[in-house]
Amino acid sequence: MQKFAAKLRRRQLDTSLQHYKDLPRLPRGYIHEIRTALEMTTRQLAERLAVSQPSVIDMEKNEHRGSISLKTLENAAEALGCRVVYAVVPKESLEEIVFEQALLNAREIVRSVGRSMALEKQATEQVEQEELIKELADEIVRKGGSALWKTVNDR
Repeated sequence: MQKFAAKLRRRQLDTSLQHYKDLPRLPRGYIHEIRTALEMTTRQLAERLAVSQPSVIDMEKNEHRGSISLKTLENAAEALGCRVVYAVVPKESLEEIVFEQALLNAREIVRSVGRSMALEKQATEQVEQEELIKELADEIVRKGGSALWKTVNDR
């Protein structure tokens, strides 16, 4: 049941996060872009935040560099009449990430078994190996659990 729940959660997250995949990172940062679109000066934003004008300039620079704190970003957003939407968005679907990891594990297992078989002169064809890898990867995904993320050295 736990494996089913994890798979269901991956699918739900994939669906929910799909909306954020194409969210752009604005060239000068959201604070700067929204502030200027609102025709607000750095001094005016500073007054709304109860900080100095140089602090706002630093805040915009930090956001642009990717070093702004989430709390500072939330405060700036509030002062601009906005809210922060924070998300970690997978580059591909979570299901694909899990399957790719399972494929890595399966390849390592097949490679290891293949070395033993080659020593015994029982090597398999490349096409057979690829089919075996896919079947094994499917089984690894079906089994589920954190073992999926163990490295070769952890086994």
